[in-house]
Amino acid sequence: MPAQLAIVATSIRTMDPDLPFTTAIAVEDGIITALGDDVAAAIDGTTEVIDGSGWTVTPGIVDGHQHLFMGARVGRGICFDRVDTLDNVRALLAAERKRVGPGEWVLGYAFEYGALQGADYHHELIDSAAGDGPMLIYTLDMHTGLANAHALREANITGARRFADGSIIVCDDAGLPTGELREMSAITLVLDQFSEVVDEDSLAWYEEAMAAQNAVGITAVHQMDASLATTQTLSALEQRGTLSLRVNVHYWVDARTDDATRAELVASRDLKGRRWRADGTKFMIDGVIDTGTAWLEEPDTHGDGLESMWPDIVAYRKAVAQFADAGFAVTTHAIGDRAIREVLDTYAGLKPGHRAPRIEHIEAAPDATVARFAPEGVIASMQPIHLRWLAPDMTDPWSQRLGRPRCEHVMPSGDLQAAGALVVLGSDWPVAPFDPRMGFVAAQERRGSDRPEHSAIGTSRPLNGLQTLAGYTMNSAIASGEQAVSGSLTVGKRADLVAWGADPVTCSTKDVGELPVHLTVVDGTVVHRGNG
Repeated sequence: MPAQLAIVATSIRTMDPDLPFTTAIAVEDGIITALGDDVAAAIDGTTEVIDGSGWTVTPGIVDGHQHLFMGARVGRGICFDRVDTLDNVRALLAAERKRVGPGEWVLGYAFEYGALQGADYHHELIDSAAGDGPMLIYTLDMHTGLANAHALREANITGARRFADGSIIVCDDAGLPTGELREMSAITLVLDQFSEVVDEDSLAWYEEAMAAQNAVGITAVHQMDASLATTQTLSALEQRGTLSLRVNVHYWVDARTDDATRAELVASRDLKGRRWRADGTKFMIDGVIDTGTAWLEEPDTHGDGLESMWPDIVAYRKAVAQFADAGFAVTTHAIGDRAIREVLDTYAGLKPGHRAPRIEHIEAAPDATVARFAPEGVIASMQPIHLRWLAPDMTDPWSQRLGRPRCEHVMPSGDLQAAGALVVLGSDWPVAPFDPRMGFVAAQERRGSDRPEHSAIGTSRPLNGLQTLAGYTMNSAIASGEQAVSGSLTVGKRADLVAWGADPVTCSTKDVGELPVHLTVVDGTVVHRGNG
């Protein structure tokens, strides 16, 4: 049969070592059927032939760590990204209260710890601005919720409690809650007060979020916070014909997940659709540096960081083995140096024949730990875009918490790459913007793309352009066990691709952040057409 779609471009960077570059590609029924000179014989009058003069085509971008549906939901609220003073926070809250009206929820995300200007959070700082109604704001790392007094009353939060995952209701000297809720069990007390049912509105939010990601070249995501309800939502989107991304589902498993739930998840391993599949798990073993919930070998500058979010490490190891033995792709959120070491030790004890396991984030890891990844076959899942919150002089809250010299080795993606580890790249959206062009800048410059005045953060090596593209394409395919069908533009593989205004590999970091995205194709279907 003739090709449905063909693109003739100035350059096609395939990421296939057997044919690194070509100039034409043909697609039929979601599969690449011809490349280069063979394309002419694959087309006829029914083929849509796109003139990509001046374009560089690459495999589609895979965001290796994301919270797709959570991002779409919280994205309906206030974005506090780069809002760095309490006065500006209050102004945004007051405007949102006026918009939603009395009694309604005010929601927000990406609240920067630096906006507190050195103060500890207390709801009294923002109650008047948040107005007459409940409020919940996520901090930039999504590991802390900030509630106002109204939300605390609705959730009947009156003091401290103990949680299985080490979550914390922060209280003042009088034992009263300040409104700072660290980690998911504490945040859920407030989340449970409003509904997040899947309806026409929420499906439309998800579709809007996926379209925005298609527009910057993203063709697939690894979703890291899934439940069985996530698979139902994906099925609904696919039935509507609006699932414009591939989604690799990773079920969220933490210390609260009971035996019955884990068994139910194990039994669901074969759930899949054409563009999604549920055969991964994401474990949580620690929290984040900024609030002292990351698991460290030595305490941070506040004396915190000595506890795991999975208090029984033996139970964690048994849970990991349960899913690995069942054929799941296993990954673990581990930020602190102790957490990373314990996860590596856990993976080393798995039975032979399991899929290559991953660790997410790896923010604080000494050289000896970095050196373990490659020989032990552990994949490093990194988000260099998170460097946007750090300062070269280490005056930012993250660096101040961790303290020298540990913060000098922050997020060592280049060191892991140089040591031979497979490095997968992502954004952790909505923790950070999902735009991979910002990720390209951060990976190569080791700073935020909107901070050109910053020198490189920390002492880790940067990635180069080709290593960065590999982290978003072939490496992600290998991590998900899909290298035979994706990751490169090769005949017989999936037709997931993106056409750029120039080659993102060789484009200067000064220009790559604004690189035009002319065309995005998922499963052989054009999901985004730029103005070009």
